[in-house]
Amino acid sequence: MPSYIALDSCVLIEYFRARDKTKTMYAKFLRDKVHLSISTVVLFEVRAGLNASNQEYMQGLLRKITCLPFDTRTAEIAADISQALRKSRIQVESSDLFIAATAVAHGIPLATFNRKHFEGIERLILFDDEESTC
Repeated sequence: MPSYIALDSCVLIEYFRARDKTKTMYAKFLRDKVHLSISTVVLFEVRAGLNASNQEYMQGLLRKITCLPFDTRTAEIAADISQALRKSRIQVESSDLFIAATAVAHGIPLATFNRKHFEGIERLILFDDEESTC
């Protein structure tokens, strides 16, 4: 298990929606004392999907996670990845590209349940856990 992991929004959403939160990937990372982080893009995705009744709960959850900025270096990495993908005729949505670039910029694996969204991004390390559906 890596000591640092970046989370895709789907990992947070799984935890938020789960009746038995102890069985979620997020809870497993907490038990294993993994340092968790998200891209500012994931922060946007999660916060944009909140309604007034669940905003406080999710804000508490997000306070436990380091938010990694989409800065100049990350933007340059995203542009390099985009060019490489275009040469390979692989299409990735901008938000997923930015999330991947953030993980690459910080040299940490990305945990996601949507592996297909990120396949083909050569420098990205996807967290692989045989016990999960990730």
